[in-house]
Amino acid sequence: MYGKKVSFSAGGTIKQILIYFLLFLAGDLLSSTLLDLLFSAVKLPESWMYQLPRALGGLFLTWLLFWLYTTKILRLGMRDFGITPGIRAWTAAAAVLLPVCVAAVYLAIGEGAAHRVPTGEALGVIAASLAFALKAGITEEMLFRGYMMTLLRERWGRAAAILAPSVLFGCLHLLNLETFSAVGVALLIVSGSLVGIMFSLVADRGGSVGGSALMHTLWNLVMVTGILCITTDQGESGAALFSIVIPSGNVLLTGGDFGVEASAVAILGYGAVCCLALLMRKTER
Repeated sequence: MYGKKVSFSAGGTIKQILIYFLLFLAGDLLSSTLLDLLFSAVKLPESWMYQLPRALGGLFLTWLLFWLYTTKILRLGMRDFGITPGIRAWTAAAAVLLPVCVAAVYLAIGEGAAHRVPTGEALGVIAASLAFALKAGITEEMLFRGYMMTLLRERWGRAAAILAPSVLFGCLHLLNLETFSAVGVALLIVSGSLVGIMFSLVADRGGSVGGSALMHTLWNLVMVTGILCITTDQGESGAALFSIVIPSGNVLLTGGDFGVEASAVAILGYGAVCCLALLMRKTER
């Protein structure tokens, strides 16, 4: 159950959302700036040694800024925004099955390979990948499914709280595109919005961002980090520990400019979890 009721005027709600969004950006910027200063004087032998502290530093500083503003300025608790570690069994199962099933589909239609990497480097890549996945999964869910969703729900209702952050979440991923095409942009907006709705429904039904944060973290760990690379070109797998090379002829299969996270295979997975969440009994908040 939540503690205090979070309630602001329409203008106050928009203001608080903007403040939390700026705090989210500030945590990443502050961490990167501090570590850039450190790494300008210290040279490390492996790239994962730079990535690991960047991810953990960004996670800690963003959480700290959120906590300070919520508790010291607003005089509210993190729990009042649904930011708790609560995870229901069905969300944990879905969090594991979603990336595993999507990867299995691509393995069935593509060619998988394990890359030989020294044990120490492999462990470093895994550690950095986990840190990156945790940072994105926790901080983004705190922002979009914790603060934004709670503020919008209290002012404009559950539908607006689920849809608005999800569309914004999807559109912000356009900033990650290096090349643009009409089909690629359309796939990214649809898939990005749908995955946002998926996370929102998981958080809403579960009564906490814990479940959506776990799902977001495991998805990123398998599909985004240096552990697995699903690509149309063997040479693009880079330093990934495992790769799956898939046919490049169908944009619905490749996901276009953004990659397989925006593919029809992934979209079907997001839709399946959305349906599962809708069938689950809502936890009272």
